[in-house]
Amino acid sequence: MDRHLVEEARRVARMTGSRLRLRIPSILGTGELFSLRLSITGPDCLPDDNFPHALLFEGSVGVEGLPPRFCFEPGKSTAEIQGLRAVGPDVALIRCRVVGTGKIDGDPYVLSNPAWVFDSPACRLFWGDIHVHTRYSNCSAWRCLDPEWCYLYARDITLLDFAAAADHLRGIAAEPHRWPRLQRLARVFNEPGRFATFLAFESSHAHGYGGDNNVYFLDDDAPHFWLDREDMTAISPKIHLRELWRQLDASGTPYLTIPHHTGRSGKFRTWDDDCYEQEKEPLFEIYSSWGSSETRWSRIPISGGNNDAPSYFVDALKAGARFGAIASSDDHATLPGEVHQHRIAPFRLPSLVSAPHQGLAAIRAPELSRESLFAAMRRRQTYATTLAMSLVEMRIGDALMGEEIPLDEPLRRSREVRVRFTLHDAFSARVTLVRNGEEYATQTVAGRELSEGINEITFVDSEPFARIALKNARFHPEPFVVYYVRIEDNHGFHQWTSPIWIDGK
Repeated sequence: MDRHLVEEARRVARMTGSRLRLRIPSILGTGELFSLRLSITGPDCLPDDNFPHALLFEGSVGVEGLPPRFCFEPGKSTAEIQGLRAVGPDVALIRCRVVGTGKIDGDPYVLSNPAWVFDSPACRLFWGDIHVHTRYSNCSAWRCLDPEWCYLYARDITLLDFAAAADHLRGIAAEPHRWPRLQRLARVFNEPGRFATFLAFESSHAHGYGGDNNVYFLDDDAPHFWLDREDMTAISPKIHLRELWRQLDASGTPYLTIPHHTGRSGKFRTWDDDCYEQEKEPLFEIYSSWGSSETRWSRIPISGGNNDAPSYFVDALKAGARFGAIASSDDHATLPGEVHQHRIAPFRLPSLVSAPHQGLAAIRAPELSRESLFAAMRRRQTYATTLAMSLVEMRIGDALMGEEIPLDEPLRRSREVRVRFTLHDAFSARVTLVRNGEEYATQTVAGRELSEGINEITFVDSEPFARIALKNARFHPEPFVVYYVRIEDNHGFHQWTSPIWIDGK
């Protein structure tokens, strides 16, 4: 085979398979000093410590102090540029050109995540992946890696703010040292202000018994759930979710549970069952590498097939459940926050299983600490994305997404839903308001402002509350109306806000 053709093909494969990350804090104060963190991975999703290209910073927005040119040190795949200043107004965004790639139509550009710049930020925004499987899951063990790698990869390579190894119970219980080591790793890697961890596990339950749920603890010395019965080692034990809650309650340790891939065929959870506890499960994993569980007819169907039962996020809302939205990877290659499709057997044709975009959780909180994030999760101060670190906010009056507000006379007549957003590297988007689990209105927007400014959209619902309110719902019989927003951009990235509920009497 012609050597020059092979070299050209290899160059293109390396360039298109590599990923350069530019990460800045998502919310900054005017004049605040901050750092730009960088990392580079190759086509194998592993650190590339031989990146030969220079970066030229050009066309950045709202930032001072960038050097004109930057190169990774030899043997290094990560770097940090300190002493940058956020000047806004509104948005900070870093843009660099990668020099010398040989790309036919010109050097490629890479953007950082956008940041909102406020005079006095009311909160901060943090990004993480809290559904990562490791070797301790005993599931796809040939591709899963050590739990320590989970935290190192999330913190140092994909530059996340928080993470959790959430292994299957059947794997954790296979060897007595596994849970103590997971406890220790959660403790060691938890560094307030730098990186937060959660001690966690996945508890699988058969259809009709609660489906698959993850458990997250506030403390890193909590016990895991286990019953001395044979089916606990199976994929779908016929043990009810309430039994899990009973044992966790008895331990006295603060926790929360999050259901996931509820729309999956074969093993799922339905919302016509009476199993729901608002205080125990404030969040719903609406997206992961399995696909979207938002609705039966999603543009991102569940891998392996969807079920036709009332199993989805919209069904839960119609039933009166009060879930905030969150996303994570459910990654079985221990590559949190990465884009990949490594759910394949060695040396064989890939199967049509999983989405390459793994999903991220966004949490609004005052500070980067486990305690602050855990409290925010309980308050549903979250939203979900398919991977992009886009900025989204939804309000009704002064109420933020995730909150409940009582009905007053103006809200009885009409409701104004305001959406603010800045998308990561997008030039068009569809913004859809979902009311009571049904699409109510959509607006389409386009232009550079999507990535470089704060975009504002308003939806007005003028139908009387009494006409549209859901009544006698299984989990909330009093009348209510619930809204959330979904944003889809030209790259196919999705963002889902947590809902806002308006409660009548």
